[in-house]
Amino acid sequence: MTEWVSDDVWRRLDPRAGALNRTQRRRLTWSAAAGAVVIAAAVLLDLSGLIHPRITMPADRADGGAAYKDTQIIARQIVVHNDGWTTVHVTGIGQDGPGLRLLGPADPGGPNKNSEIAGAQPPFDLHPDQTVTMVVIYKITDCAAVSSSPFAVPVRVDSLWGTQTVSIALPPVYRGRSFTSIEWQRDMANDVCGIHPA
Repeated sequence: MTEWVSDDVWRRLDPRAGALNRTQRRRLTWSAAAGAVVIAAAVLLDLSGLIHPRITMPADRADGGAAYKDTQIIARQIVVHNDGWTTVHVTGIGQDGPGLRLLGPADPGGPNKNSEIAGAQPPFDLHPDQTVTMVVIYKITDCAAVSSSPFAVPVRVDSLWGTQTVSIALPPVYRGRSFTSIEWQRDMANDVCGIHPA
């Protein structure tokens, strides 16, 4: 059987019972406002590039590469863009990899003077919203050892917190009638080494 609350009991109940008083409401409002300010500051700090560099490879920018069979050298352009609001100082690019020895971020030059593969050489400043093309040059030391897995190119920058590295992932290359994807370094090594995958 349901028990009903009498009208007399309803009249004696305090409708404000459990409600926050004025001081508590004020503290809650200030706490919420402070939390919103902290979150907004963290987002702005992240977007600024002060905490970690906001360097990306624009999807709409074409890049190039060159393979030199006589010297077993491959050169690949890397296009980078500063998405942050602060200038970053680029100090280096590239690293050794399986079957690859980094020669440096420069135009191959030497016997390849007519190469159109060229780019900026670190160190240099990359300003907000600026796009710069660099080149990484590798000597192939072992054709078979060159990886078929993704091989990102590290870009090193100086910041307030010391040297930081941003990995630039390069898109794969599509080859053949079936447009099979192959990672950029494996594709270039195949060209230099005369490997013709089925």
